[in-house]
Amino acid sequence: MRFIYMLLTMGWATALWGTPPGKVVFSELMWMGSPVSTADEWVELCNRGETLVDLAGWSITRQLEDREVTMVRIEEGRLAPGATFLIANFAADDTRSALAAQPQLVDPGLSLPNTRLLLRLYDGDPEAGAHLVDVADDGSGAPLAGDTQEKKAMVRLLLDTDGSLPMSWGTAADHSGWDDGIAASGTPGQVPEDAALPDSAVSTTIRPATWASLKPAR
Repeated sequence: MRFIYMLLTMGWATALWGTPPGKVVFSELMWMGSPVSTADEWVELCNRGETLVDLAGWSITRQLEDREVTMVRIEEGRLAPGATFLIANFAADDTRSALAAQPQLVDPGLSLPNTRLLLRLYDGDPEAGAHLVDVADDGSGAPLAGDTQEKKAMVRLLLDTDGSLPMSWGTAADHSGWDDGIAASGTPGQVPEDAALPDSAVSTTIRPATWASLKPAR
């Protein structure tokens, strides 16, 4: 225990786990599309903090060649502690969608690359100096998790670690939030049963909380 305390107080936890994200994190990405359409992509955010977050004006960017471009702007939305915010290309009742869960935001500009995936979440306009809240993937090679052949989502395993690290992500095994008969894995729009991880836990634990403990299968 003394060794762990020394790691934390000396800042070595940052070296091990990367830069901790903000209160809102990328929790799940369907970057490969669904069995219905390769364009049937979605991004899920989760509030891991203890207070309500107003997402109005927030942005998600992606990489376009060597440039960072804004992909989605959230005009309005509020995210309660432990809740999720689903952003998809299509509404749930669209024939091109495999979702049973209704997205909070439908934006046809959502486009997730199958290689060099790197998303950034900002609490405003990045060109106006908005704060970087979280990242997903590292922009090099294939995505860190997910399965394009079997249509399995990329799911955040560690909510309090740097989203650019491979250890933060895994390939989904659970299935919920889909239309009947859809053979895909992931849990789009599923609200965790437990409260989101409080920010104070980031600086007091050496073992990050797992998404499995916050987002159990149903």
